[in-house]
Amino acid sequence: MGNQCTSGDNDPYINTTKAIIINEEFIEGQRPMISQEHSKFNDDDAIDVVIMADTNYGRKSLSQNYMKQANYVLQDNIQLKLYYCGLPTQGTQAVLLSIQTKNQTITTRQGIDLICLIDHSGSMSGEKMNLVKKSLKHLLRMLQPHDRLCLIEFDDQNYRLTRLMKVTQENMYKFLIAIDTIEANGSTDIGNAMKMALSILKHRRFKNPIASIFLLSDGEDEGAAGRVWNDIQSKNIKEPFTINTFGFGRDCCPKIMSEIAHFKEGQFYYISDIQKIDECFFEALGGQASVIAFNTHITISCKKNTIKKVYGDKWTLNLQEQTFSIYQPQLQFGVRKDFIVETAVPLGMMDEIITVKMYTDSVETGERFTIEQFINIVPNLVAEQIVFQEVMSHYYRVQSAEIFRNALNFCYNLQYQQAQQSIIALQQQIYQMNLNNPMVNLVYLDLQSSLRYCDQMFFNQEGRHYLTQFYMIHMYQQPRGIEIVSNDPKMQVTCVYQNELQRQYILQLRQTKMNNPDQYQY
Repeated sequence: MGNQCTSGDNDPYINTTKAIIINEEFIEGQRPMISQEHSKFNDDDAIDVVIMADTNYGRKSLSQNYMKQANYVLQDNIQLKLYYCGLPTQGTQAVLLSIQTKNQTITTRQGIDLICLIDHSGSMSGEKMNLVKKSLKHLLRMLQPHDRLCLIEFDDQNYRLTRLMKVTQENMYKFLIAIDTIEANGSTDIGNAMKMALSILKHRRFKNPIASIFLLSDGEDEGAAGRVWNDIQSKNIKEPFTINTFGFGRDCCPKIMSEIAHFKEGQFYYISDIQKIDECFFEALGGQASVIAFNTHITISCKKNTIKKVYGDKWTLNLQEQTFSIYQPQLQFGVRKDFIVETAVPLGMMDEIITVKMYTDSVETGERFTIEQFINIVPNLVAEQIVFQEVMSHYYRVQSAEIFRNALNFCYNLQYQQAQQSIIALQQQIYQMNLNNPMVNLVYLDLQSSLRYCDQMFFNQEGRHYLTQFYMIHMYQQPRGIEIVSNDPKMQVTCVYQNELQRQYILQLRQTKMNNPDQYQY
């Protein structure tokens, strides 16, 4: 059964079948011998494909029709909803834009191209490195034969351990040899490692429709985020991909790791409990396995230009057309993406019309699906209680996210008391609203936890890591990776932003480890 994938940037599909000479050597106990020249990164494994039709990108699209076989019609499984209600501040209203995708039980899925960057600097020695290697082996077991994986280790130098190879039984021994040879030494250069990963994505002969980079590090590389951004711009990779970053321990820099993930709408995982590395990997992989559409563009416009604010830093304003737009590289099944827009009441208390347009491309066929909705906003209209609860819950979600970011800035400027005061003020507002919503309960709990994270001593240890993750989690509705977000065993929370497949992956991992304790003993 084939995968949807595409040929190289400007090459006809037929050229991807040309023989590529592979020079590699895998000997147990020795570092793999493989080309490190970026120009040779077109040595990825070919994928069995079936040619379908031209995509919107001018290349041949190749599909395995798994969504068709599962009767998952994209148009019937995506909903775009709009709600609004008045805000406590007089003359302002909140509009909730909600994109909801239905869940799907899948047995087959599209192929994933996954590149793992593994920090093996000296600080990764001992338990950290052993756990990372074990977790990578767990990850191998969850990948399918039509997935492709490339492993790169880095310290102050980077080294490609494997080509972008299919995760087949024939290749499994190569991956295991590569993982077993990783040893900790050297310092950390995240920027150069990311440059190699981007080159591999750029030069692939074949391209699975879903691609992601997993960056694993416990260190700090000053200026890395800027260098990575410049490389992303210069590579100009046309196909969508995400970057997920995993920071281990207090020495990792949450600011750098979160910025790198945010460049491509990925997720930053702060892993305080090193034993939970594999669960974070599985959750991230479950997200990639859930992708049903990519290249999603959303545009908001209004007739009277009353939009005061859009929440989140990924929106762009078109001054000429007076529209706000946001891009999402991937859309998963079984999730919600909710955006809050603040509007002012027009002069003369006139009605306002908000229009939202969204288009997205099927991950299976490349076919573009467009949806448009509008809502007529009537000033001072009292919303139904269920609508009020829904809108205000998400309004305080994004308000809390901004408070987490502001608290970070206060603490970086040694204004710890101001950070705590801003958190308490928002807590009081939420408490007075009496919102009966599990998500708001979680937000309130995270606000309470963040008071401790803004303590001077704790902030310099782990507080900055947690506050950074809280901002990303609640502003962009990202899973938090693990249920315990603190070393305090009483701080148990529910991962409200996970979809069902991500939960299944983690439960499957836990059950497997329980059934085979010797095999999974660290």
